[in-house]
Amino acid sequence: MLQIANISIIPALALPLLLTGCLTNPVQPAIDPTPFETPEYQAQKGLAIIHASSLYARGGTGQGVAVALIDSGLNSNVPEFQGRLRDPGFDHVENRVGTFDRIGHGTQMAGILAANKDDQGMHGVAFNAQLIPFRFGDDNEPFFFDSEIAQSWQAGFDKGALIFNNSWANAIPATEINEARYKQVMPESLATARKLVQHGAVFVFPTGNELKREPLAEPGLPLALPELEKGWIAVVALKNDGSAINAKSNYCGVAAAWCIAVPGGDSGADQGLLTTNKDGQYVQTAGTSPAAALVSGAMAALQSRYPELMPQQVRAHLLATANRTGIYGNSEAYGQGLLDLEAASRQAPDSSID
Repeated sequence: MLQIANISIIPALALPLLLTGCLTNPVQPAIDPTPFETPEYQAQKGLAIIHASSLYARGGTGQGVAVALIDSGLNSNVPEFQGRLRDPGFDHVENRVGTFDRIGHGTQMAGILAANKDDQGMHGVAFNAQLIPFRFGDDNEPFFFDSEIAQSWQAGFDKGALIFNNSWANAIPATEINEARYKQVMPESLATARKLVQHGAVFVFPTGNELKREPLAEPGLPLALPELEKGWIAVVALKNDGSAINAKSNYCGVAAAWCIAVPGGDSGADQGLLTTNKDGQYVQTAGTSPAAALVSGAMAALQSRYPELMPQQVRAHLLATANRTGIYGNSEAYGQGLLDLEAASRQAPDSSID
């Protein structure tokens, strides 16, 4: 809930300025983020770089917001996810309600996104958000699972999610995709994405881990289908300290207008982002996949700060308030810049943002 700043008595000389419309933005009340900068918070190194504690101090923790996780499944028995499920989701590999995670990728992304704040290990960026997990497949490119992905998106929407984390992409450069080709590759998914974007959904994708100057197909899809842009975010991965793009990440490239940068870990000992694996142990992961999960969680946390807004309005505000100073001004690499939750949570966006 927004807090109203204390109103002071306005000197009479200032009244003409106010009457002519020269209003200034109200001063935001001071916040203290330090109570949220716990050992758990510090262990998940990406949180400090995006100033998540400032958002928490303003009440944005993901409470009441559902995120659909379309991945390799989720081991919901891990303690970090107790109370974090809006719905058990569906396992398209085993054709049953609930999910199993054989390879562990989905569980690791869920940890980055929404692991509990419980004084253990680390916590997710939106530690009060709720997940709806889906398992679409384990071993092949996503286009082998077009129908399963489309069904997962639709089911997630039907169960209350408007934010969709997709820590995967087909290994086709975005510059080689047009509408006709994508219809051949992912016809059901394309039709579903189009429909859900028109109903307010936001889809988050990683740019890919090929160290190329252009993103893969899905993160760059609005290049071929501009009507998707209002519901799309591409994510580039930085080193944990935010100093540069990491050793894996593709650039934003043609997706610069809807792309944002966050830490995604890097190769080397103790250089990854801390999360939980399918066995409940804490492990490090690196790449654009965890970076995408961090952004999906940031979306959920910011949505809870501004519950009066639709997710596409929150998305626009997230991009508009990103840090574009220094190296982040290079839009080819970093798109709209470094995600900044302090700036995004400091002042409410215009609710008329499309």
